[in-house]
Amino acid sequence: MAINRGDCGWKSLVVACRLFGIVTALVLWGVGVEYVFYGAVFGVYYIIIAIVISFLEVVFLLNHVVEVCVSRTSILVRIWDIVLCIDDWKKGGLYFVVFAPPCFVKPAEAVLGIPAGCLLIVTGILYMLKTLKTKRDEENEDILQNTAYNRFEDVQEEVEDTMVNPTNSPTGGMTSVADQSEILDL
Repeated sequence: MAINRGDCGWKSLVVACRLFGIVTALVLWGVGVEYVFYGAVFGVYYIIIAIVISFLEVVFLLNHVVEVCVSRTSILVRIWDIVLCIDDWKKGGLYFVVFAPPCFVKPAEAVLGIPAGCLLIVTGILYMLKTLKTKRDEENEDILQNTAYNRFEDVQEEVEDTMVNPTNSPTGGMTSVADQSEILDL
């Protein structure tokens, strides 16, 4: 089994997305708790963002639990499918466009917000790049599903037509050793 260099790069991107996402969530928790402790108003915003990002970053782990524990016909699975739709470019846009700009609003009051905002931007860009991998995987799945290659499809019909006692006969197929040797001669 050959290892494709492109696959290694895409797997590295997925790992980087997960790693940066978890680190970003941890930094946001720290910044939020720090600012709430000292009475800054922005601390509540950082904690709310930290809660949302923490949930979005553990969705890939929770997905395995939901698949095992919940039946496919449950209403929870329908709701969970909506949660799973928020991935790749949607998650990147959410981090980059919605969550990051407020981190730079009052840099004098929230000095720790600048590194948190930078992490949000980097994580958002990584998730947007991950969209290319997802699109590539979907195209590969479509190619594999549409490829129906059966080398022996026509040959089987020809072999049965030339046999004296074909397998779809009314007597139920081969009945003696002599008939089986006829097959081996073909």
